Amino acid sequence: MGFEHEEGKRIIFRFVEDNPEYTILSDSDLDGIFAASIIARALGTDFSRIHYPKPSEIDTVKASRSILIELPLSKGLTYVGSNVLLDHHGPAPLIAFYNGPRKTREILFNSGIRSVSRLVFEVFKDLLELNDEGIRMLEAVDEIDSGNIVSELAVKINKAFLLNSMREDVRSSLTRMVYEGDWNSILNWVESEIGRWNIVENKIEKLRSTIGKTGSITYFTYDVTDQLEAAARRMLMFELGGSEKVVVCVGLRKGKPVSATIAACCLDLNKVYAELLKNNGVKAGGRVNIGGIQFKQEISLEDALNLIRMAVEGEG
Repeated sequence: MGFEHEEGKRIIFRFVEDNPEYTILSDSDLDGIFAASIIARALGTDFSRIHYPKPSEIDTVKASRSILIELPLSKGLTYVGSNVLLDHHGPAPLIAFYNGPRKTREILFNSGIRSVSRLVFEVFKDLLELNDEGIRMLEAVDEIDSGNIVSELAVKINKAFLLNSMREDVRSSLTRMVYEGDWNSILNWVESEIGRWNIVENKIEKLRSTIGKTGSITYFTYDVTDQLEAAARRMLMFELGGSEKVVVCVGLRKGKPVSATIAACCLDLNKVYAELLKNNGVKAGGRVNIGGIQFKQEISLEDALNLIRMAVEGEG
């Protein structure tokens, strides 16, 4: 095991020792669920300590004495006191210790790590046992989170999760199964869900009918209350991202924008978030190439798109 792995593990163990009432706060995507469950298992703590903040409420979260899985400050939450962040995005995967918003220590890892689940596993490998099915599952998560989905298993797991990504009971069940290493139950669940995917294909066609252009932005809309449209919009964003410079998916509730996801291939979105945050009632944050926007006040679709377009083209 390399120096960075030992140092990363030392930081986390010291943090746990100094903060015995710690919680694990994680991004709610598939990678976040696997990583949070694996680190809880490695630390020998109950998975009831794991919490998944809702993306729509992330700006109200004050993280304190927490192990943070893919929840950097750029997501919009606030760090209070001591926290440890594990993240694989950015210039290099890292484990970083924070005192409030100030980073006081960080360990950088090989940039070839494709998921935060892989980062956790590599750091705690000597404390974890994964059988062949567990290794296959971890490799599938690598593919899904890196956007390079090639294996049949990764395709199926991704679709099964997208069909249920809004369901808290599914997150809870997956957390328990990963924590317990119950890979067969996960595989059975995947097979039971995959037969419903043809319904999503129809939804993708519906969302494709809403595609439009405004300036340099390609956009489409979906209903945030519809789980199937939520699954479909992920696939359509991935599809459009292969050919469009900036893609924006606007989430509507009763016809009014409440959120948006923005993805860009040749643009630093951190500057776009900064521009958007200058508008009252608008929250924005995320990665350099993909992030989220929240509209906290009523706004029309046209006005929402104009705000995003101006922020993008002001930095393009």
